[in-house]
Amino acid sequence: MGWNRGFGRVKDERKNLSFFKIFQSADLFSESMRAMPYNFMKNISKEDFSYKMVIRAQWGSSWEVDISMNPRFYYMEKSGWNQFVTDNALGENEFVTFTHKGLMRFNVNIYGKNGKEIVTPRKPHTTTPFSGIKKEEDVKKEDESMGGGVEIEVEKKKRAVEIGESSRGAALKKKKAEKPKPSKKKKKKKMKRKKVKNGVPEFEITITNSYLKFLAIPKKFEEAYIPDESKVYMIHHSEGKGSWEVFCLVRQTRTIFSSGWCRLAREYPLSVGDRCTFHLVKPDEFVLTTKKAREEITVIE
Repeated sequence: MGWNRGFGRVKDERKNLSFFKIFQSADLFSESMRAMPYNFMKNISKEDFSYKMVIRAQWGSSWEVDISMNPRFYYMEKSGWNQFVTDNALGENEFVTFTHKGLMRFNVNIYGKNGKEIVTPRKPHTTTPFSGIKKEEDVKKEDESMGGGVEIEVEKKKRAVEIGESSRGAALKKKKAEKPKPSKKKKKKKMKRKKVKNGVPEFEITITNSYLKFLAIPKKFEEAYIPDESKVYMIHHSEGKGSWEVFCLVRQTRTIFSSGWCRLAREYPLSVGDRCTFHLVKPDEFVLTTKKAREEITVIE
């Protein structure tokens, strides 16, 4: 009897527009995960469409999510989407269907990694906050795989203690940059200016094997343009073929692109020997241009 009711509901919902999402831990909050499928959006009528959607679970809970658009697709804004993911403790290999009931109102059905439907509310995660694209424990694991062995939480506490000194140091650095410098230091200042072309700061890197897993940002560029806090940057393909959210991990020893970088390197794609130029077009956005490594030329006699 229960099976017949479920089958009847599926038949009913097939009449409505719908789409689904399969969750992967690496990109729970990425723009691609939050994207609305093109074929779905083109079938939404003007009367039904609005820039605010409402997601409703079987047990009655609901979430409001704002809709935005970039040049390529419509996507769900982070604030509402993150709340939906966190409240339902969604994780790797779980599956969610979104069925449109009209006027941008959606019924959702959530399935666990065992394929069983979740029909009662879950307890949201309380011990492991999300960083924006990865759980912090994932960032820590990735950091350890690089040989760093530094726990993120320890680093955060350390930075909290040093925040007073950091802000004073930043202010002093700014004053220093504004003061005219003796002739010896003029050369150093000139070198920094070479990193800016057409008013856009940039740095260059040649890809090595290790840089396919994480990317160390040059110290001079980091000191001049990267703030003293870890944050997410959006990196765009120079030909508009994609955009990736990459976590910039700021540490005392060095600053690196960590979470999300492997995915970018795989999808861009990047290879060992490629010459990459990162253009800082906005405070939290880069455009990446590449010169591919020269292939070996075989001379046929």
